[in-house]
Amino acid sequence: MNYIIIDDEPAAIDVLEFHLSKIPFMELKATFRDPLDALEYLQKHTVDLLFLDINMPKISGIKFPKFLEKAPLIIFTTAYSEYALESYELKAIDYLLKPIGFERLLQAVMKAKEALNQSAEGVRSNAETSQERLEQTVFIKSGSEFHQLSIQDIKYIESDGNYVTFHTTKRSILARYKISEVIELLPKQFFARIHRSFIVAIKHIEIVKKHCVIIDEIEIPISSNYRDDFLAIIRT
Repeated sequence: MNYIIIDDEPAAIDVLEFHLSKIPFMELKATFRDPLDALEYLQKHTVDLLFLDINMPKISGIKFPKFLEKAPLIIFTTAYSEYALESYELKAIDYLLKPIGFERLLQAVMKAKEALNQSAEGVRSNAETSQERLEQTVFIKSGSEFHQLSIQDIKYIESDGNYVTFHTTKRSILARYKISEVIELLPKQFFARIHRSFIVAIKHIEIVKKHCVIIDEIEIPISSNYRDDFLAIIRT
């Protein structure tokens, strides 16, 4: 777990460095006495954890996270207890009062490590769930037959009255469905309705133009009724 220390007192930095050097999984990236220098560093580098003093010139530690687009985990280090409530409102991992002993510091570090592991598990879980959904199949009734289609193979669906055509990477299948029924069958994070007659698979879109999308060199129209919702999806 990598970290930086921000404190205007050199002695306080030295104490933290000394204690943290004893913890095998901790990796120091940088130390800063000036919070503005730390802010510049964090705009270019990603770290797991900040050890952040509160009473500093130019920017207080309490206000510092508000200048970050995405703040790392934070452990506040200070000689003053009155900021504890504010620190927890900022969802700090811990609040350490100086002088900081090794055991108390280790306790805070273990809390940060657990939080980081939980966050990583959540990202993996979401990725695995998305992949599982992408690997799903659907059965489409066409005449007297049921065709099993892989979700990831569907490029777009075209409606003509009470019939739709599923255009896939391998074939096209005509089936008796309303397009409103089809959109309910498909995972919403992978498909978007862009016209009263068209649903497209987001992964197969090559180009998005003002009034159409391109899939396999085919122009598929985007109607004004669906444009805003579609653009919101592809911009997230």
